[in-house]
Amino acid sequence: MKKATISLFTLLLCMSLIAQQKEFEGIIIYKVETKSKSELISEKALKSMTALGNDMTIFIKKGNYKQVSGILTTYYITKDQKVYYKFNSLDTLYYLGYSSDTTKVKKITRHDEERNIAGFECKSITIESGGDARKYYYAPDLYMNPDYDKNNTIERYDVYTKETSSIYLGYLQENKNYSISGTCKKLQQTDVIDSTFELPHLPQKKFSIEELITPPEFTRSGGFTKYLQTNLDMEIGAKHLKIPKGEEKVSQTVIVQFLINEFGRISTAEVVNKKEVHPKLAEEALRVVNGSPPWKPATIYGSEKTIFWQKVPITFQVSK
Repeated sequence: MKKATISLFTLLLCMSLIAQQKEFEGIIIYKVETKSKSELISEKALKSMTALGNDMTIFIKKGNYKQVSGILTTYYITKDQKVYYKFNSLDTLYYLGYSSDTTKVKKITRHDEERNIAGFECKSITIESGGDARKYYYAPDLYMNPDYDKNNTIERYDVYTKETSSIYLGYLQENKNYSISGTCKKLQQTDVIDSTFELPHLPQKKFSIEELITPPEFTRSGGFTKYLQTNLDMEIGAKHLKIPKGEEKVSQTVIVQFLINEFGRISTAEVVNKKEVHPKLAEEALRVVNGSPPWKPATIYGSEKTIFWQKVPITFQVSK
């Protein structure tokens, strides 16, 4: 009987400790660093694409998050099961459903490495999904109920919260083109008023990165088509294309893909269908594309200049 009483007391004590576990509520400020790994993406262009500044402030309460950095404010709202994006120069509130990210988790790695960040002992974990690897330094003392984010697949945050039940104080996101890191430089455990998470009263629209990009523009009179017609040596087609017997004409279309950087200059032009066209036609198409005057650069999020991949067909035709 005495043994049963002790077991019951132990059970009640454990339940009481679980019930008393306090969720983190407060404000965290991170130092943010972005780094390009590609010669094609400058640090400036990377900043524009990510919309991030040098710092990020996150307000946290009961599974709701408000992130403010650079030209972007992001709201994660549990009751809506949505994430909302507000870009400074746009009068629209864009959103995605929590379950919209369908990338598969490839690997979860727990590391022996530990770090002290902002006075908290942090463990580390890496979650690999799609082409990204995200390493988090999380503080077990800063509890967050994983139920809040169990459906939040955005960047597979559901997996992170399930594995750690904690707030992260450091992170490193890496893929083949760039890395983004953040380290807590100030943490304040304090009450956060509910109005912090009130959404701006703006028209709402589903987020689409393609819709937020304004393509580059060739501003010279007549556009890029006239530039090509004026500068291509069409006699090269006559030299290297033969009209089949019984036909009146013959043509080949060279498809050229090239990058227009944030300054409007063309680089890395290449023929994507080189096996289907005569090499002399491919050579001529590349010569003219690479000699193009500067373009008006593409913009993203309303005003930020960015890089843009362009693809154009260039047709050589010979007639009798």
